[in-house]
Amino acid sequence: MTSKFGRVRAVLLVGVVLATAPLSVASAQLPVDIIGGIQRTNFIGGGSGDFTWRTAYMVGVMGDFALGETFSFRPELHFSSKGSAVKTELGEVGQTAYRLSYLQVPLLGQLRTAPGGSIRPHMFGGLSVGVLLRCRLAEQFCGDIADFSQNRFEFGLVMGSEVEGWGGALGVRYEVGLRPVDATVQGNAIYNGAFSVTFRYRVWPH
Repeated sequence: MTSKFGRVRAVLLVGVVLATAPLSVASAQLPVDIIGGIQRTNFIGGGSGDFTWRTAYMVGVMGDFALGETFSFRPELHFSSKGSAVKTELGEVGQTAYRLSYLQVPLLGQLRTAPGGSIRPHMFGGLSVGVLLRCRLAEQFCGDIADFSQNRFEFGLVMGSEVEGWGGALGVRYEVGLRPVDATVQGNAIYNGAFSVTFRYRVWPH
């Protein structure tokens, strides 16, 4: 019961931040983008032999706090669907999959090329913190599965690059989990892995 209340408090806190952030951002004239993408997600690690890639998605918002002409701090807030398909006995992609939904806060540093021109490539990287909102295997909740004990919070490492221009940017990123999704079997833990193709568009200022 305590863990459920903790999750509720975390989600409510993020809701308050979401509700008040646009006001503070608007007053400070700081850039705000919407971001979304298609993900290929999978479980990785010692216990991932029975799993394979599945297609998922992510969507959210991000800020861009300039710390010079070429470097900026890039906080994000997004909903991310992760997990993994379960292999059949023949080793093929099965019809069932673990579907994990997270509310994530990546905190990234971003390095751009010098200003000038309509296109600016850049790289970014940093850490991501997430709270698990839901976990299901087909129609069954993960909490009802005896041999699967999911962690409520996730920490990950994010690396990626984008090509920016005309108010938007097309990018790719890879995120690897640093905290196990499931650590039921000692030394045989599984982690989240996600490769994403993203697009973002500036909504403030226009």
